[in-house]
Amino acid sequence: MNQRLSSISRDPAFWVILPLTLVILPHLPRLPLWMPILMLLLFAVRLGAISEPRLILHKFWLFVIAVLVSIGTIMHYGTIFGKAAGTALLICLLAIKLLESRSTRDYMLLIALSFFIIVTNFLFTQNIPTAVYMLCTVVVLVMSLITLHQGDAALDLRWRLQAAVKLVALSIPLMLVMFVLFPRISGPLWHMPDDAGSGRTGLGETMSPGDIAQLIQSNEVAFRVEFTDNKPSQDQLYWRALVLWYFDGRTWEQGKQNENPRPTLEGHGQPVDYTITLEPHEKNWLFALDMPEQAPPGVHYNNNFLLRSREPINTLYRYSLKSFLNYRIEYQLSRWEKSAGLKIPPDSNPRSVQLGQQWRTQFNHDEAIVNHALQQFNQQDYVYTLQPPPTPGAHPVDAFLFNTRRGFCEHYAGSFTLLMRAAGIPARVVLGYQGGMINPVNQVLSVRQSDAHAWAEVWLPERGWVRVDPTAAIAPQRVERNLDSALAADEIRPLYMQLDNSVLKHLRFYWDAVDNRWKQWVIGYGPKLQQQLMRALFNREIHYSELTFMLMAAVGFVALMIAWLSFKSRAPKETDPVQKLYLQFCDRLAKRGVARNISEGPVDFASRAAQLYPSQQHAIDLITKIYINSRYRSRTSTDQTEKMQSLIRNLNYSPDKS
Repeated sequence: MNQRLSSISRDPAFWVILPLTLVILPHLPRLPLWMPILMLLLFAVRLGAISEPRLILHKFWLFVIAVLVSIGTIMHYGTIFGKAAGTALLICLLAIKLLESRSTRDYMLLIALSFFIIVTNFLFTQNIPTAVYMLCTVVVLVMSLITLHQGDAALDLRWRLQAAVKLVALSIPLMLVMFVLFPRISGPLWHMPDDAGSGRTGLGETMSPGDIAQLIQSNEVAFRVEFTDNKPSQDQLYWRALVLWYFDGRTWEQGKQNENPRPTLEGHGQPVDYTITLEPHEKNWLFALDMPEQAPPGVHYNNNFLLRSREPINTLYRYSLKSFLNYRIEYQLSRWEKSAGLKIPPDSNPRSVQLGQQWRTQFNHDEAIVNHALQQFNQQDYVYTLQPPPTPGAHPVDAFLFNTRRGFCEHYAGSFTLLMRAAGIPARVVLGYQGGMINPVNQVLSVRQSDAHAWAEVWLPERGWVRVDPTAAIAPQRVERNLDSALAADEIRPLYMQLDNSVLKHLRFYWDAVDNRWKQWVIGYGPKLQQQLMRALFNREIHYSELTFMLMAAVGFVALMIAWLSFKSRAPKETDPVQKLYLQFCDRLAKRGVARNISEGPVDFASRAAQLYPSQQHAIDLITKIYINSRYRSRTSTDQTEKMQSLIRNLNYSPDKS
């Protein structure tokens, strides 16, 4: 069995299957289940065919499989083009191509395509683990190229690995120069036309019972914030994203465009100055601390005090803002906002509507109704939970308010807004994030998907639109501290909360700081950052023509340095005792008419010398073997060096008599 495995591992096909497997492996979780199963079978057949060639399928059947794979891709993705579908089809065809590959030329083609598959991995994620994994995969690919070119030479596995590492290491300076100086263009580098249709974790454009509770299970970073001055208190960190006006009885939506001109914002006190680095979320909305003073350049500021970019956020996006924490907006309510803010679907949630109408007859002032509703949430047996029971049927708000009484922020925000509308108070739902965690390593605030939140805004006379967070009435710890502190002790928490001990927390802080730097300087290295770096280095604006010249000069210099280092490493080392002994051996033979040619290798030279000295052939072969092991396989010892010295000293240099 071991002999069979050893035989398989020496076959060139094995050194093609291995890197292909490593390249495809990160794609497997993104593929439909039938694709990994098919590729596993194809790889197993090709691996078995190394020792059993009859397992190879006929080209006709390979063509049939390729057609079926194309049809399956279209049925699953709806197309064969784009990021997800194109990559899936490519790696399946690559696995099929493997089954018909026989020659070194075919293997070289597969290795070349594997380098391209590495690039496709960065279309989906560009984090540090992916980069490290792909760098290691490149080393294996280079090692496979060395194996394919070794021919009959049995090069040591360790030597091939060292050679591959050295080759990749020599390319890193050139890669860094290209990365820093290559002229950057606006827009994402790793992006394809169907990105906008691909799913990502984050807020949706609608809100139904249970939506945000599901989103809380993710601990991915939504955006990071750097404050110029001191960070506001936790209960002031409301990150505004969406305003939902329309309610169909179960789901809240944005509805029609707000036709009212953007109202005036009256800020009080000093605004908070901060910069947001937003993760790609495939939408055009931006997040802002409630309430942004104005929009950054190139961003639309609409009449709901929301920021909208011109294009979907498909890459890391950085922008600076100023926001007022104390403000007043719109003393006068427009006709459109009054109509939209009071609209209730007919024959929907009748008990909730009746309760709101009852409060209108019970209290004279709108603020009294608002305070009474919050008091009801606080004093009655309502529970804040990540696992709210389902509320099926046509009246989910009634089911929550009068039956289950267990809900998450979307339950409280949605039901409160409906109650206010029933009481004659214009109200709307606001979606975004609340809170965030400061990293003590770099003082950057990270806002994660687990900070997703929903609250309400009501219009009150003489005050305008006022933020009201019903969650703060039922679970004030959620707003004042964090989600974990607001949950009951017996609540089943997501895994990231359960593993949040002191050691892991500190490790996460350091990793988050490194990840932030990676995204700022690597993923986010665009035209602005490149010009910023050039200004810091040269104290002036650098034009693209100058940048191109600098790139060519730097690439030429690095290439020359790599060539010089490579030549220097291959030059004979005077301090190498085996090299000295072998040169001494060649000199002695040259004095007797057997001179080694410049282009002649040690094996060929030994063969020619043995023809003149057949009685000394064993000694000549042994001297050559020791020399080859020392120079090309890095395997030598003091005993071998002494043995070589003895052989050269005792060798009879007189030609044999014919």
